[in-house]
Amino acid sequence: MPRKPILFIAPTRIGDAVLAASLLRHIQQTQPDAKVTIVTSALAAPLYAGYPQLDRIIPIVKKPYNKHWLEVWKYTVGTRWDAVWDMRGSIISYVVSRRLRHTYVPPKEIAPKVVQYQKAFGLPSLPPPVLWPTAADTQAATALMADKVNYLILAPIANWAPKEWPITAFIALAELLLNGACAGYRPVIICAGHERERAQPLLDALAAYDPLDLTNGDAPLLTIYACMERAHGFIGNDSGLMHMAAAAGIPTLGLFGPTPADVYQPWGNTAKALRAPDNDMAQLIPEAVAQVFEGMLPPRG
Repeated sequence: MPRKPILFIAPTRIGDAVLAASLLRHIQQTQPDAKVTIVTSALAAPLYAGYPQLDRIIPIVKKPYNKHWLEVWKYTVGTRWDAVWDMRGSIISYVVSRRLRHTYVPPKEIAPKVVQYQKAFGLPSLPPPVLWPTAADTQAATALMADKVNYLILAPIANWAPKEWPITAFIALAELLLNGACAGYRPVIICAGHERERAQPLLDALAAYDPLDLTNGDAPLLTIYACMERAHGFIGNDSGLMHMAAAAGIPTLGLFGPTPADVYQPWGNTAKALRAPDNDMAQLIPEAVAQVFEGMLPPRG
């Protein structure tokens, strides 16, 4: 029997793309005979490379006057789609041949993104997001992170300065944990390659703890995710890395200032958001963050 073609028009930012993976899991669970074409940005496309039902990925290269949608239409118009899932509210879902159309319209009430998706599409529930690292990603992560070592991931950089907890606070937090509840853990510092200089003070301060340096941008996103699956905790600002860690199922504490934690909180049974007083990241106290995170760790022994 031929597999049913599904077109999935995904978000383009990393964090949103991770959260949208809850719908890809829904498709996987409810339509095992589907083959899925995913449209997303070149930045987010690597996140979906290991999706078990993936047929192909169409990367969006943004053009003036929304002409990039014309390119997407050229790639998709020749297929009779069994269903189109459009997370962008684009014109594509209206101008291609399809049996079913699911177009995301954000609900008026404030809710976490995954709950928004559930309500917008009239679904009784959605599984939490996960990603699907390839065998090569898992092998690379195993080479980077040895067995029988506990790893604490710290992601101190964000894409907007008001979202960032001061690096001095990250240093104080790391020292509290590595000398306390996370004694014996090896710290892992992660950021994008162009952010490396801003993360360097944390690497320098933790030199005595032999930090694993993943700040040069060389590791692909799914390799980073596979590393997260081998880790034992994550603390970071509101970012795509935070959502990846939550999807990996490790204790994940996201630190929020001016961005809405009610919407963009990390999603999953092992994830939690901590809001800064008055939405000011500088008012988060390392001792308070450490206390919350310690409560998320499983008992040692």
